[in-house]
Amino acid sequence: MMDLGRMDRDHPDRAQAVRERDAALARIGRLRRWLIGGTAALTAGAAALVSAVAPGRSLGAGPTAAKTSAASASANADATRTAPRLPPVADPNTLGLAGPAQPPQAAPQPQSAPAPQASSPSDQSPAPAPPPAAVSGGS
Repeated sequence: MMDLGRMDRDHPDRAQAVRERDAALARIGRLRRWLIGGTAALTAGAAALVSAVAPGRSLGAGPTAAKTSAASASANADATRTAPRLPPVADPNTLGLAGPAQPPQAAPQPQSAPAPQASSPSDQSPAPAPPPAAVSGGS
């Protein structure tokens, strides 16, 4: 670190600038701590409010949970009595989801020109096979 006493004698403006910078950084640090603490407090307050408004959750789970569960059970019973019945499940052929008439087949391999033969059989290696053709409609 620098000796601030020596700096005061040599450059008083520079020493003042250093002190002002340090004070500003300290204020920023305090402000940041207060903002983080305030944000945490607001988040906790919002969570407590939501849990109190929505019974059956953490803070409001006490006596109101039994009342709301009984009320929701009776409401569900009423809803099942008055709900219309759904039609039976359709099979795929009725919906037009039939399979193909014949199974998919591999595409024919394209004819390639024969490779020129080398003079000695030991140097000759088989030509690489061409990649298979892409077939559309596969899953």
